[in-house]
Amino acid sequence: MKEQGLLYLFDGAMGTYLADQYHMSVTRCESSNLLYPERVLAAHQAYIRAGASAVKTNTFGANSGALGAEWKTVESILRAGCRLAKEAAGEKAAVFASVGPVSLSSEEEEWAEYQRIIRVFLEEGVSRFLFETFHEYRILIRLAEEVKQLCPEGYVIAECTVMADRYTTSGIPAAEIEKALLTAEAVDAYGFNCTCGPMHLLRIAEEMKLGGKPVSIMPNAGYPSVSGGRTVFENAPAYFAEQMEKIKGCGVSILGGCCGTTPEHIRLMAERLRGAASSPHPVSKPSVFHPIERPLSSGFGSKKFAVELDSPMDAKAERFFQAASALWDAGINWLTIADCPVARARVDSSMLAALLRSRYGMAVMPHLTCRDRNLNATKALLLGLGIEGIRQVLVVTGDPIAAEDRNKVKGVFNFNSEKLLAFIRDLNQEALEASPIETAAALNVNAANFAAELERAKRKEAAGAVRFLTQPVFTEEGCANLELARKALSAELFGGIMPLVSYRNACFVNNEISGINIPAETVSRYENCSREEAEALAVELSVRTARQIAGLVDGFYLITPFQRAGLICDIIERIKEEF
Repeated sequence: MKEQGLLYLFDGAMGTYLADQYHMSVTRCESSNLLYPERVLAAHQAYIRAGASAVKTNTFGANSGALGAEWKTVESILRAGCRLAKEAAGEKAAVFASVGPVSLSSEEEEWAEYQRIIRVFLEEGVSRFLFETFHEYRILIRLAEEVKQLCPEGYVIAECTVMADRYTTSGIPAAEIEKALLTAEAVDAYGFNCTCGPMHLLRIAEEMKLGGKPVSIMPNAGYPSVSGGRTVFENAPAYFAEQMEKIKGCGVSILGGCCGTTPEHIRLMAERLRGAASSPHPVSKPSVFHPIERPLSSGFGSKKFAVELDSPMDAKAERFFQAASALWDAGINWLTIADCPVARARVDSSMLAALLRSRYGMAVMPHLTCRDRNLNATKALLLGLGIEGIRQVLVVTGDPIAAEDRNKVKGVFNFNSEKLLAFIRDLNQEALEASPIETAAALNVNAANFAAELERAKRKEAAGAVRFLTQPVFTEEGCANLELARKALSAELFGGIMPLVSYRNACFVNNEISGINIPAETVSRYENCSREEAEALAVELSVRTARQIAGLVDGFYLITPFQRAGLICDIIERIKEEF
């Protein structure tokens, strides 16, 4: 069947259909190609009778990682899947190789597996590919290029999966995916599948800039529920078909179903699509968010101060509030609060930031790590910060969970800092337009490979970072790297200054904190110092560092040791007096 304006009408989801028909697990349903080939063949035939003009091979999860099998077994399943789909399709339907994400122990192993899979399909005479349910578009482009290199006449549909808020689980927005796949030469058609039901993918179709390439939309039947220990999709096929007609009306020319869609879903959709005209919906361009531009400071006196203060490890916060008040009274521009540094739980930095703003009117920049929150929790937190009037955050990837805690505590890492910066930039456009959040990022001027660190910083800047707070500067090399950053970046730079308060503290920081290198002569100066002598030395060395980096930065990022706010206030006063 090839209706007006429709390139392909695909089948539904083989795995959930077989599971429902034969009361089997959907997991590793690809093994049915060898164990129950008659079931797979009958399912293909049922979808074709329902009106499908294209069928997917039953191979979505046919890879070593998903099946937990050796390659020899995987290859047999792939080849059987091709033969069954081709037998069912005959001249009535096109056959597409269904390939899902591969997850192995390294990217090199994954890519080798993808290459083997592609070669098997081509050897079996299947040159149309559907790469589906991916969370990253870069690998999709690479896979398409591999297909075209081996088979220039091959046809590739690339599909990502997004959640209802139009982001992948790794924080990539649908608009970015659309732009990348639209402009990728090796990709013949692109779109979205799985995760969402038809209504949410209809919303995406309405906003897509259709016309450059065919677009593919293959939603789930709806949202699953659990009944009697089984996962079921309860949305009516008639509703699914109605929404798919609307999606075609947006100009989408490749349609099909994903999880939960049966031959009945496809039959009703095919009936509705007969004679349905394509009338693309007008697309309004979203407003573009531009980060607040600030000219670079001129003259030492115009420098800004950001001061980091660790949150308490328990609910006794009186000392923290006293320290925060003292620092604010010293005239700083922002108080920054670390987000559970070294992966140890402390009072939530964002809650403290909101409290300090509402109770004392302070400008607070909470750190936001990628370690402890998934995508939904991060978005919810950012929306809350917007309501509370928090206008700045410092985005960092976050320290890994300590080895001894890994059996009890798991890191999330849906993002890295670069992706989270882009996520906030896009969220500013969509949900925080009235109160956008400025983003700062970290810059390690002590990195062994600073060229690579600087390239990352450029990507962070492109993702929306308007300022960088650097690791503490202790060496001439750190100063030199800061100078390179000044030349390469247009964002504000805040030079890191960490006062050391004792010989033990200097040794600990030098040996136990990643990204910091303290010269031996500096450490030795603290040996045998009393507390008062060590604090005086800390002020002296901190002011000296400020003097060295003053011409390269827009401000100073002071890190408070052990909540000794008085020491930081002394350093700020000395800097202001001297310069």
